[in-house]
Amino acid sequence: MSIGQVLKCELYGASIARMDGGQVYASLYVGQPVVNEAEENAKGIVLMKIACDEQVYKDLKAPAYPCPVDMHVRLKKAAGGKMGQHCFKLDFPQPAKPAPTQQKAS
Repeated sequence: MSIGQVLKCELYGASIARMDGGQVYASLYVGQPVVNEAEENAKGIVLMKIACDEQVYKDLKAPAYPCPVDMHVRLKKAAGGKMGQHCFKLDFPQPAKPAPTQQKAS
């Protein structure tokens, strides 16, 4: 059984905050280009802050920002009893290798 979903998006950055009581809040900042301006009431890139596990933040070694990621998320109860997406794993997809070319015999 698979838990969660995989979102393909661009990672723009991350942050972490450590509270006096020991609570840790880690977040990722991701975005996607607007597909339909009229439907989304937005232009350019739509950015979103998504909570993540502290370990995701610690293991983050992006080659550059922004960078494409496959973000593994699940629903998790948040403040006020609301459900929100929570990232528990990031994958950095490898660029597709070009197909081998056939050389002509001379």
